[in-house]
Amino acid sequence: MGIVNDYITKVVTRLNEHKYNASKPWLQYYDRMPEHLEYYNGSVYDMVYDTSLKYPNNTALEYFNSKISYRDFMLHVDAVAVALKKMDIVENECVTICMPNMPEAIYLIYAVNKIGAICNIVHPMLSAGEIEKAMAATNSTSLFVSDVSYQTVKDLPVENMVVCDVAHSMNVFLRTAYRAKNKKNFNFRDNCVQWDAFLKKDNCIMDTHASRSKNSPAVIIYSGGTTGKSKGIILSNLNFNCLASQCEAVCKEARAGNSILSALPIFHGFGLCVCIHVPLALGLKCILIPKIDTKKLPQTIKEKKPNLLPVIPSMLNIIVNSKELGPNAFQSVKVILSGGDYLSDKLSREVIAYFRRCGSTANIQIGYGLSEATAFVAATNESVRSIDNLGIPNPDTDIRVFDPAGENECEYGTVGEICVNGPSVMLGYIDNEEENAIALRSHRDGKVWLHTGDLGYMDANGVLHYSSRLKRMIISNGYNIYPVELEEVINECKYVASSVVVGIRHKIKQEVPKAVIVLKKGVEQTAEIEREIREYCKKNLARNAVPQEIEFRTALPVTKIGKINYRKLQEDSEQKEV
Repeated sequence: MGIVNDYITKVVTRLNEHKYNASKPWLQYYDRMPEHLEYYNGSVYDMVYDTSLKYPNNTALEYFNSKISYRDFMLHVDAVAVALKKMDIVENECVTICMPNMPEAIYLIYAVNKIGAICNIVHPMLSAGEIEKAMAATNSTSLFVSDVSYQTVKDLPVENMVVCDVAHSMNVFLRTAYRAKNKKNFNFRDNCVQWDAFLKKDNCIMDTHASRSKNSPAVIIYSGGTTGKSKGIILSNLNFNCLASQCEAVCKEARAGNSILSALPIFHGFGLCVCIHVPLALGLKCILIPKIDTKKLPQTIKEKKPNLLPVIPSMLNIIVNSKELGPNAFQSVKVILSGGDYLSDKLSREVIAYFRRCGSTANIQIGYGLSEATAFVAATNESVRSIDNLGIPNPDTDIRVFDPAGENECEYGTVGEICVNGPSVMLGYIDNEEENAIALRSHRDGKVWLHTGDLGYMDANGVLHYSSRLKRMIISNGYNIYPVELEEVINECKYVASSVVVGIRHKIKQEVPKAVIVLKKGVEQTAEIEREIREYCKKNLARNAVPQEIEFRTALPVTKIGKINYRKLQEDSEQKEV
């Protein structure tokens, strides 16, 4: 008599702490996670600086065989900040960074933020014209590139161009080998300054710190809007810093001293926000990988021994189809963080089984987000791990499903557009009020909701489920590809009358682009014409956006009202896999 089961006590305690809320039913799964958090009141630089004071001797970055402590990391950032000020970079000026995951790129991001300027981060695989467009849209006159991208951008008319080779922070043996192998990348023109010269130029001691509010802009990254056009997303200091606090609350392994594989690129929201700022703000070690070699990914995990493994589903697909490296190969991995694309239940089960055989007890924590909301707004946890769901909203994040045609909230279980309200939602698209009005809408509840363009539903327990994409967009290897942009480029080819780009299934990348083309009158379909169109695409499109397949038609299918029938083209292509 008088004995209460310990588990019953735990359940009652949890219910008392988080009483069921009919408007936020997901709170019942928060367990000891708070509904509200206190967020850092400062810049992204300030937050990482404070972390460096707590853990000065912890490793901040690991790059091949080189390790940089938090103390040394901040010294590098400070040196770059001085050099930026000597270039006369002013507060709120946009500085364009076109680099892979390398220490100098990370120094730049925090140095630019320290002086009160804004990072304009672009994809290193973009064409020169696309990079020039991104710089023009942000009035950016300074460009930082790696040797890999220099040959693409060398003729751009920019005021300041600084080049740093990927091997700069490698040890002397790796650096020498890299430079010998990639001699062609080092044919620099007089219009650029190399990294060491940039740092040494009139170097002096000066105060470079700008006091920035939490709501001031910090970074511009690129994604697509509801029309499929790529847009510059303005993210604030609060956006980044709140994400760090939310990840600390959501993921128990996001703790100082642990390590994370930072292989997803910094121009990708998932890569920059979750794989770089979150760990640096919390005292973790970032294991930087400048370019993912998919064939060696399992070996990389075995050698680098990360505790947190952020991946996109196509990476997991590669891993489970690779040779197993032994019963202890993955024993360091404590949690697998999957995002960027839909993870099927079949693949999820295969991943868990594979990792168990390789010595890891890690489970998969699925995250849902988009760049417009700093890449992460919901996740699964120990209480929410049922099949086919995206988990529950992060603290201070409200997620609702609305009728795509209006502001009416859908009933539980009814598919509609997923919308987000919370501190991680972007400031807006740069210089694009039309798209801002579509994406950020004030509802009659008085809140501004981010309309994600994704279709899904919320069940009666507050668990979010994904259905499909409202936008006509291709996700290939975790990267967003926007058919409208590809069609605009392809239609400029001298042989092409019109084109439509659709996604076709791919064994590794999930989807790749396929172009359906109608040739101009008088142009015959020949192998030579197809070869020239393919070469044109390679020259004018980013590598991951080049169509893997080209189909020629005499006409494009249309609907009853005369519009191009995209759905018909997509259905025709869905039966094929490359």
